[in-house]
Amino acid sequence: MEVKSKVQALSSLRKIPKINEKKIHLDSLKLFNRLIIFAQRDMTVETSLAYELTPFPLSLFSNKDQKMNKANKAGFSKTSLKELTDPLDLTNQSCSTLVVDGGWLLYMVKWEQGQTWQEIANSYLSYVQCLGRRSQKTIVVFDGYSRSPKDHDHIRRTKKSCCDLQIRPDMIHWTPRAKFLDNTNNKSELIHLLSSTFRKHNITVEQCDNDADTSIVREALATATDDSVEVRAEDADVLVMLVHHIPSTNHPLFFTTSKGSYDVRRIREALSERERCYLLFCHAFTGCDTVSAIAGHGKTTLFDRFCAGDIDEHMDIFLDTQATKDAVIQAGTTIFQYIYHAPGLDPLQSMSLNPSDYGWTLGVHGYEPVPTLDPMAPEELLQFTSCNCNGDCSNRRCSCKRNGVKCISACGVCKGISCKNCGHDGGESGEDSEIDS
Repeated sequence: MEVKSKVQALSSLRKIPKINEKKIHLDSLKLFNRLIIFAQRDMTVETSLAYELTPFPLSLFSNKDQKMNKANKAGFSKTSLKELTDPLDLTNQSCSTLVVDGGWLLYMVKWEQGQTWQEIANSYLSYVQCLGRRSQKTIVVFDGYSRSPKDHDHIRRTKKSCCDLQIRPDMIHWTPRAKFLDNTNNKSELIHLLSSTFRKHNITVEQCDNDADTSIVREALATATDDSVEVRAEDADVLVMLVHHIPSTNHPLFFTTSKGSYDVRRIREALSERERCYLLFCHAFTGCDTVSAIAGHGKTTLFDRFCAGDIDEHMDIFLDTQATKDAVIQAGTTIFQYIYHAPGLDPLQSMSLNPSDYGWTLGVHGYEPVPTLDPMAPEELLQFTSCNCNGDCSNRRCSCKRNGVKCISACGVCKGISCKNCGHDGGESGEDSEIDS
């Protein structure tokens, strides 16, 4: 079947800017070229360059898919945290409690063709029991999928999702694991079956409303007050929060990934007091699941720069739970000015603890970031026209004349020089009129 005959997915209905209620496609380079030529008319280049010239700021959003820039969280956790200590061998060391990231767990078990859903659930059970063989207690914390700003990241990860499926223990699965798990409703169905199976075998299960990261950290820190704990996860967010929040009086707390195990308290002790204080802020501000990465600036580089700079009072605003929205706006703007060496700019975007006031809007697929509320370019520039007339541009057949603007150098034939609609006062246009008469 030809591509043009196939039904398009809803994801193809990308947001396209509108001009006078008409959707248009814009090429950023073409728009910039128009801008330079447009300066020949009524607007200065300085005024025109105050606009982004795109429907969204390219410093925060990818031109490829219009999604927020993805931060290299794994690289940051490796260079700024894990490399501060040597990995440990926990083979012969027991921990009282094992806390498992359920989101990571879903992708760790291979599904065999012809298995029933209960057989798949039993495979997960065996895997968790193997992980917890050195622990007295195992806790599995699963994500929830209610509406939250992390919807944007879920959509980003979705590649070849299948339709919603209902599963029963005795049903045989036919859908590949990757396609099945790309659908959050299907994940919820599987989590419900796994939770029931785990609980029957004395494995504690916690189901969150939204993202599980904070619940994993909270569970691990609470348990570590009495005995040793191991956290099994691959998420850099979990490690950053553990390092930031762990008190010095805790029992041993280990963070285990596929690359090895790490003593969280030793990592914290290897950081300077200043780095410990601003670790969580730097990680969140420079790009996480709900914050765009900052174009041209890596997380590790910014972490070092923030900790060496003199912007403490502005970073402290983000650590103050009682800070007003206006204070957060001003502090965030000042920090961006510090990053880009651009002092004196006015704050343009607002922030709040409520997602809808925090730059997010609730769409069909969940929360999506609002790219910008400012016009992408001057209205006159968006309506920019140039003609390709073979005549003298004296009537409405000329697109420039019809739109009430003068011909300029972008016009195909006259080049804004040799016609009756050029920008000259008197001169050639007047002489031509006298000759014609």
